[in-house]
Amino acid sequence: MLLKKTKLAGIISLVLCTTAVASTTAIVVDSSGAHDFGPYVSAMDTSSAATGTMTSATYTQKYAQQFSYDIGAPWTYNEYCVSDSDVCKMFWNGTKTDNSDGLFVWRRNILNTYGDYNGSYESETTSSVNTIEVSPASLPLSRKITALDGAVEVGYGTSAGKIVRRGYYGTTSLLPEFTENGGFSSAYDAADITVTKSGTSTTFNNKLIVGQASVQWSNADDTGRFNRCFNSAANDSRTDYDQLYNCPGFDLQASFWDETGITASYLTGKTNWLSTGSYATFIANAYAINTSGFAVGFSTQQIYQSTSGGRARATIFKPTVESADVLSYKMTEITKPKTDAGDDYNEIIRDTVAIDITDKVYVSASSSFATADGTDSDSQAFIVVGNRTYNQLQNRSYATEFFTYDVKTQETRYPFKTNPIKGASSQVSKINNDGIVVGWRDDRGETSPTAQGSPRFQSAFIYDYKTKKSAYLDDLYCKGMDDSDVKYRFANAISISDPDANGNVVVVSNAFDYKNIDNYKNRLGSTPVVLTMTISADELANLSTTSQCPINTEENYSRSGGSMNWFILLPTMLLLFRRFKR
Repeated sequence: MLLKKTKLAGIISLVLCTTAVASTTAIVVDSSGAHDFGPYVSAMDTSSAATGTMTSATYTQKYAQQFSYDIGAPWTYNEYCVSDSDVCKMFWNGTKTDNSDGLFVWRRNILNTYGDYNGSYESETTSSVNTIEVSPASLPLSRKITALDGAVEVGYGTSAGKIVRRGYYGTTSLLPEFTENGGFSSAYDAADITVTKSGTSTTFNNKLIVGQASVQWSNADDTGRFNRCFNSAANDSRTDYDQLYNCPGFDLQASFWDETGITASYLTGKTNWLSTGSYATFIANAYAINTSGFAVGFSTQQIYQSTSGGRARATIFKPTVESADVLSYKMTEITKPKTDAGDDYNEIIRDTVAIDITDKVYVSASSSFATADGTDSDSQAFIVVGNRTYNQLQNRSYATEFFTYDVKTQETRYPFKTNPIKGASSQVSKINNDGIVVGWRDDRGETSPTAQGSPRFQSAFIYDYKTKKSAYLDDLYCKGMDDSDVKYRFANAISISDPDANGNVVVVSNAFDYKNIDNYKNRLGSTPVVLTMTISADELANLSTTSQCPINTEENYSRSGGSMNWFILLPTMLLLFRRFKR
């Protein structure tokens, strides 16, 4: 779907069901303006969802890059295209004579960020919160809202020619220590931390914002990689996206700020990554922080001796209360998503990343999650969710698998591994404080090889950590409906609220509106849409993988105009890019 800059026109409730069927709300878009792709949802204030006044952040894109791509996280784009050569050429060149719907124009625009080398830099995204377009004076371009802390926006933006990226919390810019060429910072989450030093009465109580900040030029070198990322000529090389592996041109460290945003503090040593070396760009990031101060994300290990030889490894940043005003941190790798793959895990697994962590702790399969003990002890059963990507073919496909990790026991699960086949893909984006997980996975029936083939369609899922039950959101939507009324497909579930007083949760998802049942069956004539779904406590207790939707007709991946939204089909890593506020 090609949209001319979308503004949210309203929120329309659809009367779809009785109390036995999940209720769905669509954010309808009006086509007008300059941005062409979307809308996508990037954040939800789950505290507002619980009160029935959901606040969400959405955005549209100028270009056709994956919605999950993040220049500050090379694991989101460093696989490049692994599909059939003709498919990869289509992704790179687009389908129009001016290439405006291809990845090449997106990459060329990045090369214009700092010096307008190939032309004027264009804002990649336009963001809004509940129909209000956001455009702050200090960071007016490519603004991305990654979290909503109540009414306060968390994210990052660009000031072309001055700052390639700067994180923000509300109206406050979050400054890096290293500011050459403007430096680089991103923000992904914020939380009110109240944590007591174990065995004492010393308590830290403060708001913290987490993300990443520049600490030096890439590999402590010079501006070479920075220029090759943001300020040089386009080469039109689709095999490595015009040397995109040089991005972001800085070494970045997982960081945190207080609300003043004045100085970045580090969740580990300033230049302490999981390994060192003389080749890779070293990057760490914190995607999430819980109310006890435990943060999760990734850090770089140099696996190969090359500029692109770094690999992301899932990490947890554990706090220690030093005083009422000071937290210190220790970084620990979450190793099992890597080592569980076998002795040659560095050859098998490409990247592992931790995406989110609960505030509350797991008790048992039959009990709700319990309140944490309020200390900095790491013997608490916080549950972490993340993703691992394969470097070796799994049944002729480069798979991605989501995992869960218990901080107390280190138990690691792979809920959809080899389900339904070896090489099946799944990605997680959020876990709520009762262990309900959302993300996306291969759609039902999507089993064809992706290596040198075509991408698989993806479908949003929900999974209960306690009961190990799961369902496609499509099936919850279709259940109890007449086939003639079915028109939505849920593609990427992005966030989920905590249960309200009745045990109901709200999920927000990227989706497609097919308008009618014939288009739905044939995947034709769709329009991107953001959907929210309210799922009852009874539905959560009875999640099922039984198909409830009309049977699909034979499908293929050739693009028909803009309706197929081919750019969203690539089964690559989650970004995120983003952090979705609990």
